[in-house]
Amino acid sequence: MSIVIVGGGAIGLLVAGRLSLAGTQPTTLLARASSVAALAAQPLSITQQGSTTRIPGLRVVAEASACTRPDLAILCVKGYDTPGAIATLQALNPIQILTLQNGIGNEDVLLDAFGPERIISGAITTSVDLLNPTTISVTKEGGISLAPISIGQNVQSWADVLAGAGFRTATYPDYRALKWSKALLNMLGNASAAILDMSVAEVYADSRLIALERRAYREALAVMRRIGARPINLPSYPAAYLSFAMTWLPSPILFPLLRKFAAGGRGGKDPSLLRDLRAGRTRSEGEFLYGAIAAAAAQQGIAAPVNAGLWRVLSGIAAGTIPWEEYRGRPEKLLLAVG
Repeated sequence: MSIVIVGGGAIGLLVAGRLSLAGTQPTTLLARASSVAALAAQPLSITQQGSTTRIPGLRVVAEASACTRPDLAILCVKGYDTPGAIATLQALNPIQILTLQNGIGNEDVLLDAFGPERIISGAITTSVDLLNPTTISVTKEGGISLAPISIGQNVQSWADVLAGAGFRTATYPDYRALKWSKALLNMLGNASAAILDMSVAEVYADSRLIALERRAYREALAVMRRIGARPINLPSYPAAYLSFAMTWLPSPILFPLLRKFAAGGRGGKDPSLLRDLRAGRTRSEGEFLYGAIAAAAAQQGIAAPVNAGLWRVLSGIAAGTIPWEEYRGRPEKLLLAVG
């Protein structure tokens, strides 16, 4: 069974590298021409716990025509790049497509283009840092979770392939529960840190900001209840347990736990949304977290003012319509903006 990984970022490199190293399935990485050139000059290196593994045999191409009709295409691009990836996937014409993208809504775009029988929903909880175009560092080991979208769809065979490549794998029956549970975890300390240009530890040192994070999280839980999706525990990410704590624990008990969990869950990395702002990117994956939660809440006829407010400010900063300086290091400004 041949596999093509679409996207040469940190996650794409990790998945392609481990599958290639396992050698059980023909594996190709489809990436930008600059990535192809970099990996031709120097092989991929994966660093974890002080040990480095080099993968000289990784096949990398820049054109879909070089690897058409694979058994599986694994999509590892950012959510806002999903519409642009449709043409690439159509050119590849894979038998099935697995999305390992963060956020809510990517499956909907893929379903419209390819139908439910060809799409597999997935989430990866391993934290990876891209050090340079040919070097990645695993900062926290997690796993890969899969869930079918169509009735009777078999995802276990692909879970077994990924397990053979060294990933801890799990399968679940409800893809909405899977993607929303991953989104719950991606929310923590992400938008607030980006808007304020602060570390997660600095955000969670302020009880007012922790309370804000809790409100945003509980808004997402309210939407999940309305659509009939329950939080589930993912590899290394206990979303179900955390959701219980967010709902029922009193603040004096919950807040110290959140300080430890939110900072430790990223393996020391800065939040992705903060990194994107610092890199000057004008689009933000917050659209598929806070924006998607606010939109889903509106569709269900319930309020999500914190998520809507966080997305409004974050998207404004990214687009340049809101000066970042207005919010940098000013929690009281953010608290006022989101009510």
